[in-house]
Amino acid sequence: MILSSRAVAALALAAVCVGVTGCSSAAGATASKPSYTADDVKAAFYNAKDAGEGARDYWYDRDFHSHNNYVPPSAIQTCPYVQRSDTPNAPSNVVQPVGGQPVGQFAVEPTRATDSRVPYVTQNALVFASTAIADNAMNEVGSGLAVCPGSYEVDGGPPVILGAYRATSRPLEVFGWKGYVQQLAHTYPPGQDDVYFEDIAIVVLHRANLILYLDLTQKKIVGDRADSADKAKGAMEKVLQRLG
Repeated sequence: MILSSRAVAALALAAVCVGVTGCSSAAGATASKPSYTADDVKAAFYNAKDAGEGARDYWYDRDFHSHNNYVPPSAIQTCPYVQRSDTPNAPSNVVQPVGGQPVGQFAVEPTRATDSRVPYVTQNALVFASTAIADNAMNEVGSGLAVCPGSYEVDGGPPVILGAYRATSRPLEVFGWKGYVQQLAHTYPPGQDDVYFEDIAIVVLHRANLILYLDLTQKKIVGDRADSADKAKGAMEKVLQRLG
């Protein structure tokens, strides 16, 4: 398979971010812990108090499986819904690195479904036995990101996922954690919803023996600026400040 220049750049993304330099930086104290535990992460996750009034949080039921877009607890999502798309030889929507122990999926969402002020946030993390194993896992995630097409159509499945998806990604560094942010715009088929589109951002960051994942989804009026990447980065910063 011959990869486009975009895919080649994405393929190198995680490898670059595992190294010492190469990702855009955010101001703040650099992380210094040599390793992390599942309990560290659970205590640090973005929560309803962070989101503010009108939010609630909860742990996903491990026995619940979404039929719309199943993401195993030990996986990192790299290309939402692409497995349902019209893309020839569509890649997997997830990467499941070897050796990662999932912390568990933790969600923050509006208390009322009609409240558009609070985005939907889903988090998870994979804890590895060593930094070296986590480095290799992050490279696996980068390989999965590399084959996610820049645009694709989903024309089968529940109405809520139908429509066009456009995806971009860029390197990201926050407080010494390195990885990427992927942003997607999901527009619905003509006549289904001509007012709103879904603005989605996925932040994946790695440091020491840990890979963190945060997915933020919100509805925006067509024509408004998509700002999910900024909001997802802000949410992740709260997590990293608590992790240390």
